[in-house]
Amino acid sequence: MSVFGLFTAGAGVDAASDPILDAALDVFADIGIRRATVDDIAKRAGVGRVTVYRRIGGRNEVLTAVLIREATRLFADVRAAADAADTYADRVVTAFATTVTTVRGNPVWNRLLELEPASVLEQLTLNGSFILAAAVEATADILRTPDVALDDDELASRAEILVRITHSILLTPEVRVPLANYDDVEKFARDHLLAIAGPG
Repeated sequence: MSVFGLFTAGAGVDAASDPILDAALDVFADIGIRRATVDDIAKRAGVGRVTVYRRIGGRNEVLTAVLIREATRLFADVRAAADAADTYADRVVTAFATTVTTVRGNPVWNRLLELEPASVLEQLTLNGSFILAAAVEATADILRTPDVALDDDELASRAEILVRITHSILLTPEVRVPLANYDDVEKFARDHLLAIAGPG
């Protein structure tokens, strides 16, 4: 999101394909966030630990950079799915359903939740403002089409509500409403989220 301009993981880091971030993701998935060290990440990446510190920082900075990169990839996938939709309503529904099912189907996400739920939840709740801010901006950008007559403030407000609902569903997958698969999630979006997204 334009907030993304603030999300610089470190000088010289190519977020799309960086061996240090690739290695860090593998290490986090293998042994968890708390047990991972900069030495583990450097060894997996085939670089010296000083290179990791110089290019990105310590373990927390590496974790932030990994989260930003994965969020950026997710937003790109969701944007592509939304852009393929024929109508504004389909755009909203597709973006929501793609987000939920893509995150749920991510093997690294599932592995981290299995290995270290407390750390993951802390990063996505107490320390999750930057990810949510990015998600709000990305969602507003997806909703911002020529045929939508909402100003930027209103669009951002609606986007934040949609993001907070998505966030809640991802962290607590099911209570009463069926949300087990893509069709369920799509139906939920059509029944409840189109009114929030605004007129298309």
